[in-house]
Amino acid sequence: MDEVIRRIYETRSVVGRSGETHYLHSEVDHEEGALLFNTIRDDISIVKTLEVGCAFGLSSLHICKALQSRTRASHTIIDPFQTTQWDGVGVKHLEEAGIRFFNLVEVKSEFALPRILEQGEGRFDFIFIDGWHTFDHTLLDCFYATRLLRVGGYLAIDDVIFPAVRRVVDFVLNYPCYELFRSLGTDLRMVVLKKISEDRRNWDWHDDKF
Repeated sequence: MDEVIRRIYETRSVVGRSGETHYLHSEVDHEEGALLFNTIRDDISIVKTLEVGCAFGLSSLHICKALQSRTRASHTIIDPFQTTQWDGVGVKHLEEAGIRFFNLVEVKSEFALPRILEQGEGRFDFIFIDGWHTFDHTLLDCFYATRLLRVGGYLAIDDVIFPAVRRVVDFVLNYPCYELFRSLGTDLRMVVLKKISEDRRNWDWHDDKF
């Protein structure tokens, strides 16, 4: 395990840009971090990744550590509150770990994702959604993620134990372009979906369960 990751989990406290100490909360745990790391490690075609929600940076660290040895590795982070609410801790941890191939977008995802999509569809190999956990916001993030992922890419979604997030996952799993690739725990607290084809649903596609 990376030394920065180990220290964060062991001390459960972090120091922000301001010098203030913050106590760990709302983080991805060891198993969740390993699921992100292993999914990327096991597929060497993954080089371009995107994440919605950074917070203290543990998910970013696991993603970037799996990418670190790869040529042209690139990680985009969308976190409008990284400098304010999170005191820059996540980015600070990436710098401490020697990660330089990331780009922080401090804009809400409902504005950032369509702007990124304007640059082209299918541009990312792996996308992690861990943002605002209401149904509509999570669904919006997944909508744009589906457009931004290439065929063969992966969509990871955290906190599926939240009823609203689970509802979104149940819905998205019905898309013909996705299959469940990996999941964590009997409660499916984190899932990884694989995009197996282009999303070619017709305008009148629907699922009677919803």
